[in-house]
Amino acid sequence: MGAWDLHVPAIQGVLTKTQGVAKGFEAEMTSLQTSMQNGTQATQSQIIATAMSTFADKIKPDLEFVVKRTGDAMTGAVNAVNAYVKGDLEMAANAQKAASSATVPPAWEKK
Repeated sequence: MGAWDLHVPAIQGVLTKTQGVAKGFEAEMTSLQTSMQNGTQATQSQIIATAMSTFADKIKPDLEFVVKRTGDAMTGAVNAVNAYVKGDLEMAANAQKAASSATVPPAWEKK
């Protein structure tokens, strides 16, 4: 493993900003769902309702993946930085490896 030279305050700043954005994911998902429902109801069209339902079913796993992957990556980064701060480079490398192997959606897995 190569040398590590991390600027911990900068990393913590990035993680704090990322966490702030990630906290908004749930509200954004709720807003998207509400907007789609309202749009479908406003059209009073069965064709559009079916299309919107199909679209929602299609994107749901991807949206859930984004939330899960973001959480996994942030947890891995925090663990790696904490290990670095404690001086345990092996632990930091393991945490870094765990972060890079975060959840992959089933559709992306190689078969």
